[in-house]
Amino acid sequence: MNNYLEDYELDNLDFYRNNHGLQLYYNWSGEIWWQEEPDKPKEKLFSIIGMNATKVFIKPHPEYGEAGHRINRELGLFCDPVTQDILQFWKAPKAIQAVPVVHIANRIVQGTVTPKKFLIPKGQGYITKVTEIPLEYPHPLAGDSKYSDYCPGEKFKGVEYFTSNICRPGVVDVPPATWARDCPWMPWMKLGYAHSAKLRFETTISRVDTFEQLHQRLVKLVREKLPIYETTPTESDEANMTSIQYFKKHFDSYFRGEIFPLSETV
Repeated sequence: MNNYLEDYELDNLDFYRNNHGLQLYYNWSGEIWWQEEPDKPKEKLFSIIGMNATKVFIKPHPEYGEAGHRINRELGLFCDPVTQDILQFWKAPKAIQAVPVVHIANRIVQGTVTPKKFLIPKGQGYITKVTEIPLEYPHPLAGDSKYSDYCPGEKFKGVEYFTSNICRPGVVDVPPATWARDCPWMPWMKLGYAHSAKLRFETTISRVDTFEQLHQRLVKLVREKLPIYETTPTESDEANMTSIQYFKKHFDSYFRGEIFPLSETV
């Protein structure tokens, strides 16, 4: 038994140094709850399975000397919460017709990670860190009557929560990382302008060694329809993709009732 008799300092950039340029894969899955109206209880709406194909780098930085950089390709599939079948269409309780489900397909999400030091106290194998990120910005669909049925309001307001465990070398039996999100309803749900429904995503994240160890339905989808998501570029000048921007970009396909995610080969 290891009693960890001394404090241990960890540099968050060590991960970027040790994995510089390597192809990494992450599974994530969980549930999505909604509160349809402010006076109604939360109900489970969807299950979700997802993956990230990721590369990390250590790069020079003008302020910090060096910093981490992460590039992701990200997929997420909305599933029936009972059967776990991937959903192609969904019907809101008061809607007349079902609408296409626009799954998450963010071909590029990248950003810089600044250096930080963490101290794991003696007697502990790891510490748990919760990062809360408030989100507020003009909603990309606001101000255009074309999207009036698909926009929850003038502003997007939400919060993301990342929980991770910072470990000493060799520590096992560590709880999984988690990602949660409180946000408005998604545009493809077509609930009508300024509808008050709120969503709560709750997921767990785990790293796997190979692409084939990801969720098998995602492996199959990528191999058949989205081959670019199997690997991550070493650099990209593309703007970050979000679910709302993806919906806006492919609105005509959605309106025609096409099946998502759409094929991407380049």
